Amino acid sequence: MKRPFEVRIVLVRTIYERNVGATSRAMSNMGAEKLILIDPQCELTYEAQQAAATGQTGLQNRTVYGSWDDFLAKEPESIKVAFTARDGKGRQVRDMEEVFQDIASKSPQFQVQSEVPYVLHLIFGPEDWGLAGEDLEHANFCACIPTFGENWSLNLAQATLLGMFGLRRAWGGDRTKLDGGKIRRAPQGIEGINPEQTLKIWLEEMGFDLTRQRKINVFTVLRRMLLQNTPTKKELVILETVLQQSIRKLREWKELQKRDNNQ
Repeated sequence: MKRPFEVRIVLVRTIYERNVGATSRAMSNMGAEKLILIDPQCELTYEAQQAAATGQTGLQNRTVYGSWDDFLAKEPESIKVAFTARDGKGRQVRDMEEVFQDIASKSPQFQVQSEVPYVLHLIFGPEDWGLAGEDLEHANFCACIPTFGENWSLNLAQATLLGMFGLRRAWGGDRTKLDGGKIRRAPQGIEGINPEQTLKIWLEEMGFDLTRQRKINVFTVLRRMLLQNTPTKKELVILETVLQQSIRKLREWKELQKRDNNQ
């Protein structure tokens, strides 16, 4: 490869939140950080966080678009590879290895010397029927992941992992190194997780005035109760998820109340 590249994973109309979380984990295995959801059909709660496990970055920093039009208007120029198992009319589907080799050797974007990474979108459809013909119209290439058994249907998260693995095998990258036989641990902080700030927002949405000086401050007490025992990453993720979901529900209720009062 003459030019560096950036991998972005695109999930279209995903049905099950656990697959979104598991995809985020797979991305952390393969060196991808940007997760994009187009018209997701699920709400992301603790189940997604749990499935992401130690690979929270993609999930926490995800970008959500309501439609392909929004995606195309806001995402940078890229090569788009759609993964599909169906090889019907109008679907020129090839094995992903052939597609990646073809892009590297023939696409003009990669035939120039440049330090600016080029974006590659890997696109995956919903769990029931995969990408529709209308989705494939936005792709530059259609690729399939070869299977060798009677069951040709892959789990969505597994498909994203295999797709990224196939790309790395073809184009390379900085492989994970082991120190003394042990995997290097990520920093202790979790990007996108800030329980203290979220706790403040939650209390304010509940109607507490945190600007007033009180002998017993509700924020201080709750922060000490919830965070003083050095919670694990998993516990922090659970707390963040519960508070964020509560904030969303409170805001939705307030919006409904405002609409009712205006009628």
